[in-house]
Amino acid sequence: MATKTKKVSLIDDGAMGIYQIADYNERKLKAVYYGLQETWGKTIQAQSQINWNKAQWNEFKSRFVATFGTIKNPRYNVEQMIEYSIKHFNKGLEELLEVNKRTWKQRERWKQQETADA
Repeated sequence: MATKTKKVSLIDDGAMGIYQIADYNERKLKAVYYGLQETWGKTIQAQSQINWNKAQWNEFKSRFVATFGTIKNPRYNVEQMIEYSIKHFNKGLEELLEVNKRTWKQRERWKQQETADA
C-alpha cells in the first residue's frame, strides 16, 4: 500500500513587511564571495609554489571582480558561487564560511600586531 506524502508549503512571510529577511544563503553572500576568493587565490598560489606579494594579490582580486562582480553588484547569486566552488574546489557553503571566518581572524591578528608594533 502506497503511503501519502504531505507536501509542505512554504511559509508566506509577506505580511512581515519591513521585518522580512533575505534567505539564509543570500545573507551569507559576503562570506561566500570572500571565502571563494580566498580559496581560489590560495589554490593558485599553492600550485605555483610562490607566496604572492600584495601586487599579485591585487591583480588576482581585480580579475576575480571582473569575473564575479562586486559585493554590492554581484554577477552571480550565492547558489551559483557555491556550485562553482563545489565543482572546482570541493568546498560547499559551510567550508566557504569557515575559510572566511579563518581569514577574518588572521586579519584581526595582523591588525593587533600592527597596533602593538606602532
